[in-house]
Amino acid sequence: MSNAYWQEYSNLQKVKHDIIKNYLQGWFPKMSLGPYGQSRLLYIDTHAGRGTHLSGKLGSPLVALESLLTHASRDSMLAGAEVRYFFIERDDANVQQLKAELATVSLPTKVYVTPITGDFEKQFDKLLDDIDTNNMELAPSFIFIDPFGFKLPGRILKRLLNYPKVELFINVIWRELDMAIRGAQKGTAKGMDKTLDQIFLGDSWRAIEGDDADARAAQCAAIYPEMTGAKWGTHIWMLDNNRVRYFLIHLSNHDAGRDLMKDCIWKSCPDGGYYASKADNPQQQLLIQPTPDLQPLREWIFEQLADGPQRWSVLTDRLRAELWLNKHLNSTLKDLRRANRLTGEAHTGQFAATNDPLIRLAPRIKGRGLPPG
Repeated sequence: MSNAYWQEYSNLQKVKHDIIKNYLQGWFPKMSLGPYGQSRLLYIDTHAGRGTHLSGKLGSPLVALESLLTHASRDSMLAGAEVRYFFIERDDANVQQLKAELATVSLPTKVYVTPITGDFEKQFDKLLDDIDTNNMELAPSFIFIDPFGFKLPGRILKRLLNYPKVELFINVIWRELDMAIRGAQKGTAKGMDKTLDQIFLGDSWRAIEGDDADARAAQCAAIYPEMTGAKWGTHIWMLDNNRVRYFLIHLSNHDAGRDLMKDCIWKSCPDGGYYASKADNPQQQLLIQPTPDLQPLREWIFEQLADGPQRWSVLTDRLRAELWLNKHLNSTLKDLRRANRLTGEAHTGQFAATNDPLIRLAPRIKGRGLPPG
């Protein structure tokens, strides 16, 4: 990767690193404490780079490591679990620089860091072959896949997601991938068909169509959970000049993973939309806390209740597939009830999620379509 990459540190890189940091700070305690109680956790960075940008900003390996080392519950977590970091990087000069950065970090007992020079595909094939040969399981793993280009083989992703405790966070280099898809579809990119078949584990890429590149990006993002077998695919658009430059997608088979990633994305993009812009000032969110537009959520609630009343818990479960968070649902339901647009009966106590009331449309709006905001 060129020096130009390491000289730049835009808002998109900040958002990417913030999501990794926030996710790990929730994932580490969830997996090491309480009912999960795992004895070993893995963080794997497949394209680790050199450790820091030339501006001094931390790269993803050190962001991930710092997420554990500065965690308020670090000692409690490490009392029952060890955490192993594997940083894979194909450029040996970058690995040497990364090692120099890591040498300045004091690691507590039960935290292990292993930089590896090599190709991530070969490294994973060897690791997974060994695990399968010995009838072993892969420890709970958060794997960040941030390739230098778009030629990311789908078979590796699917193979990793076959292990029940693996979660993937992938950077999809959309602009270049879109150009490759369009070229192959038009017959102007000879030989690209085979590469795309390997990326998508088949020819599903042929159905990605339309005149708008951002709409095609949404079609592409929908393919990833389907081809890997992931229950949830949660993506965030990374914009340059208001167009999707690349997108990050989190693949998980666990409801808790989906919930946590949604929360992390909202923290990085507090006004909603699931997108970050390169042009945004990284400090702006510290100065101004935008308020999301929850009118679409209000409309969603009325749609859910149009055919009859629902328990609060049912709405919460259904919300998991949508963009909003539980806190948005909770506050909006209370606002609508105060405005006499909903009614709700709880077995005991207040109108709140903990009491799981049966919620219905208020008589004055029932059957009259969606009320104004």
